[in-house]
Amino acid sequence: MSFIGQVTISIVIYYFIRFFYKREKSLFIAGMLSALSYLLIYLLTYEIISLMPTVHFMVTGLSLLLIFIAYNEIIILETKIRKLKKGEIINFESFSVEKSYKIVFKLLGIGLLFLSLSLISGLTLQTVFTANIIFKAIFTFIAWFIFVITVLGVRYLNFPIKYATRSLFLSMWAVLGAYFLNSYLVGS
Repeated sequence: MSFIGQVTISIVIYYFIRFFYKREKSLFIAGMLSALSYLLIYLLTYEIISLMPTVHFMVTGLSLLLIFIAYNEIIILETKIRKLKKGEIINFESFSVEKSYKIVFKLLGIGLLFLSLSLISGLTLQTVFTANIIFKAIFTFIAWFIFVITVLGVRYLNFPIKYATRSLFLSMWAVLGAYFLNSYLVGS
C-alpha cells in the first residue's frame, strides 16, 4: 500500500467518526483514532529498517493527516460563522466561535509541529542531495512557510478564516506536490 493510500484511509476513518459520532469530543476522538490508524497501517505495511526513515514517514503522514483535519475544521468553522452572520443558527449555546478558534489553532500548531519534524527528519536522512530531494525539500519548506503564516495569522493577526482556508489548501497541495514530484523523479 502506498504512502498516500495509508493517509487516505486514515482521513476516511476521520470523516466516518466525525459523521457518525456527533458529540462534543468527536473531533479529538476522530483525530486520535485516525492518527493511530495511520501509525498502525504504516507499521503493518512496512518493516522498520532503521529509526530515522520510519520516523520521517510517520511524521510526514501525520502532518499531512493533520493538514487535512485542520482544513476540514476551518471549513466547518467558516460555514458556521456564515450561518451565524445570516441568522440561520438558532441555538447559539451549542456554538462558540472562541472555542472553535482555539480548537483550530491547536490543530494548526500540532500540524505545524509534525510538518517541522518532517522537514527536519527528511533533511537528516540524506548525505547526498539529488534533484528529487531538493524539490521535495523546497515544496515541504513552502508548505511549512505557508503553515507558519497561517498559524501566526490566526493566533496574532486575527486572520480571516477564508484566508486561513486558502492557505491551508495551498499548504496541503505543496506537501502532496513534494510527494508526487518525488515519486515522478524517482520513477523516471
